[in-house]
Amino acid sequence: MNNVNSALKTVSQEIILKDRKDLTITGVKKVNTLNPTCFDVDTILGRMKVDGKDLEMMSMDIEEGVLVITGSIHQMSYLDNAKKKEAGFFAKLFK
Repeated sequence: MNNVNSALKTVSQEIILKDRKDLTITGVKKVNTLNPTCFDVDTILGRMKVDGKDLEMMSMDIEEGVLVITGSIHQMSYLDNAKKKEAGFFAKLFK
């Protein structure tokens, strides 16, 4: 049963934000940068950026891939490369 749970963890991600102050992200592979205004994180669904004020990493469970951030959360977004690939395709198409 543990193998099934492990397999499910690798394909799903949860983002839980409570009162714009407490953020829990699952599926985290690596924290690239962190400072009081920005976190840059690699997740199983892509690179994610969290912007805010007085941000602080409360915990990071590497084995489970769970990151907990506190502070004033202003914005969360995935930094996809898909737009660059699409722009490259259309640029070649209309050249």
